[in-house]
Amino acid sequence: MFDAVRNNKRVVQVVLLLMVLPFAFFGVESYMNNDAVREDAAVVGKLKIAPEEFEQALRDQTDRLRDMAGEQFDPKMMETPQARAQTLDGLVSQRILLQEAQRQHMTVSDARMSQIIAGVPGFQIDGKFSEARFDQVAQTQGYSRDGLLARIRQDLVIRQLYTGVAGSSFVPASLARRWAQMQQEEREVSEAIITPFEFIEQFKITPEQVRKYYDDNQKEFSVPEQVKVEYLVLSEAALAATQEVSEEEVRKTFEANQSRYMQGEERKVRHILLTVDAGASAEDRKAVKAKAEALQKTVKADPSKFAELAKANSEDPGSKDNGGDLGFFGRGTMVKPFEEAAFALKKGEVSAVVETDFGYHIIQVEDVRGGQGKTLEEARAEITDDLKKQAARRRFAELAETFSNTVYEQADSLAPAAEKLGLQVKISPLIPKGLLMPAPFDNEKLREAIFSEDAVKNRRNTQAIETASNTLVSARVIEQLPPSIKPFETVQADIEKKLGFEAGRKMALERGEASLAKLRAGEEAPLNWSPPQDISRAQAQGPAATMVRAIFNAPANKLPAYLGFPMDNGGFAIFRITAVKQPKEALDPARVEAIKAQLEQTVSQDDFAAYLASLRKEYPVTVNRKLIDNVKQP
Repeated sequence: MFDAVRNNKRVVQVVLLLMVLPFAFFGVESYMNNDAVREDAAVVGKLKIAPEEFEQALRDQTDRLRDMAGEQFDPKMMETPQARAQTLDGLVSQRILLQEAQRQHMTVSDARMSQIIAGVPGFQIDGKFSEARFDQVAQTQGYSRDGLLARIRQDLVIRQLYTGVAGSSFVPASLARRWAQMQQEEREVSEAIITPFEFIEQFKITPEQVRKYYDDNQKEFSVPEQVKVEYLVLSEAALAATQEVSEEEVRKTFEANQSRYMQGEERKVRHILLTVDAGASAEDRKAVKAKAEALQKTVKADPSKFAELAKANSEDPGSKDNGGDLGFFGRGTMVKPFEEAAFALKKGEVSAVVETDFGYHIIQVEDVRGGQGKTLEEARAEITDDLKKQAARRRFAELAETFSNTVYEQADSLAPAAEKLGLQVKISPLIPKGLLMPAPFDNEKLREAIFSEDAVKNRRNTQAIETASNTLVSARVIEQLPPSIKPFETVQADIEKKLGFEAGRKMALERGEASLAKLRAGEEAPLNWSPPQDISRAQAQGPAATMVRAIFNAPANKLPAYLGFPMDNGGFAIFRITAVKQPKEALDPARVEAIKAQLEQTVSQDDFAAYLASLRKEYPVTVNRKLIDNVKQP
């Protein structure tokens, strides 16, 4: 339950941190128009979206995805018309909602703005609002102070509109209970796997079959055109490593921004929760509180037994099994009464009974950390890194135009640009056309450029292409291999294995389907069954998701029940369901309430999607199709 508390902080915080409303579930096909307005990315009712705002939104979304995916991020994700359309659609939805909010005369008072901003942890230092931190966030987001305030006000007005529609959604408790039962249901299952390898040795693949397969499937053995290039990279990251930062710069930065290097205080806490239904009578609440007070006296008498008593008595499913351990958390994370009690305790102390919307808590503080600022020496590495990045950003901006102009004007060689900017010319491995390669050749624009006729035939430099944030690359083809077919001798063994496996896969499928038909008819089938094990819906993740969903979709009114299907590895899986179990914990009140909240959130999103779809009919939208397709305008 407290996991839900941690993951659902005030919606205002989400708005302020992300600075964008997530309307990715709408398409733009319904209003795309080939009669584009050249000077704008889109016109929404009476409001316009400038191309610069659209491009900035693309960069912001790219940066967010890169931060989330890390090394797995593929920049080509944001280069497709679909991704560009989705990003523009978010801006369109925002404009529609803003105009509707204005039409309904919605606003946020200055007093309310001050109250909300002061309560956002991202603008606080040690639990208190900080002007310096607010200015820092504004600068990081690319806003002036007034600009950030205006953006926050706009987002809060739109949030009012969202809350008015989505906040009225309702899910009956009976549906939540049924959903809880479904989630906790378990099925006792045995499996039998028929693999293709059981039959491979029964087939003798002849040389004639291998040769025929090679001749009939030449496309499978084709090797695409390949090129080897020399290339030059100008990047902010590489420049940062070469920047020098003086001791004086570090000291002045530290003195001017000491509040930035404050570490907020955090508490490591255990708790015991006794839940109370929202509709419980006064007598019922009194009884639960009395039980909590008695338990608190027991804990107070011997705090060393807190974890043991939490396991035995707590009704918080998220922490009960860990002895009530909630780990470290800072201010603004937990509900207010719980937070105030936790931060009022010293290390090792146990609280009195604390009442929240979830019930009655007993809290023990196990450890305290933070609450103090870093010294200059402790902050030195962080400050130096930041200053180097700032210097590199400025240096990159100074050199980017020189880099682009030089590789274009002296297109027969990368050496002049390398010499002028102090860069090193690198040599790539062979790059196959149409196949993904490591960075920087994972960029679709760069791959298209190096396989262009001008690059391959005339051996000219490509233009400077931005392959990542503040990273420019130019390449020049130095070797080209035309498309070819792999020689028969190099693929003969692989073909023989493939044909044998395919024959085994076909036999496994026939044996599996025949065995399944016998079992469903009440007959015996010679299979090796695994020991029975309990399967839950929670296991429907990753590679096992398809299998688990099939098991729970299978009718179980008559047991044993059987189902089977081909597997990705060429085998055939048969499952035998022998029991359906419904644990008593499925109707735990806290769990039902959490599921009800999740369902209401889903319903509210659907309701708001329908509302926004209706508004689209009232605010005409014209989209510049050339910007969506990333076509340069004349």
